[in-house]
Amino acid sequence: MAENDKRNHEDRTGMLIGGSIVLGVGALFLLVNMDILPPLDDSWPFFLIIVGLALIIGGLFKKSKQKIID
Repeated sequence: MAENDKRNHEDRTGMLIGGSIVLGVGALFLLVNMDILPPLDDSWPFFLIIVGLALIIGGLFKKSKQKIID
């Protein structure tokens, strides 16, 4: 893969991750305001666990994709 193509792919990946985070935070606050989820002061550790698991799983998939490309 050319250096420029690799950089464009990384830029798109970063934008997808950033957009997903903003979307997730917005949905979280919406669900709390609609009383579907408990207030954040009661459930914030649960969300940290979910984010941590998502990062670990994303890292594992990224490593497996890199092995296939290389």
